[in-house]
Amino acid sequence: MDPTQLVIILSIVIITAVIVYCGIWLAMILQELRQTINKTNAILDDTKLITSSVTQPFTSMAEFFAGFKNGVQLFNSFFAKRRKANQ
Repeated sequence: MDPTQLVIILSIVIITAVIVYCGIWLAMILQELRQTINKTNAILDDTKLITSSVTQPFTSMAEFFAGFKNGVQLFNSFFAKRRKANQ
């Protein structure tokens, strides 16, 4: 065998081995990325549940006070009309 052929064959074998190694490494990285994304989605879902359970009482309280304010305004407008009628 000629030394040039030996160098070419050895280079091709080394390049092939590096490409295969990089492909396996890339597949492992993508698998870890998928696991990380799944865990992140689970964390975000939990965060959504927590924030919605925290904001629910504040929303209910705000709706209560808005309804109370509207009731007081209705009550005041009713008596304001009676006062105008009495004058």
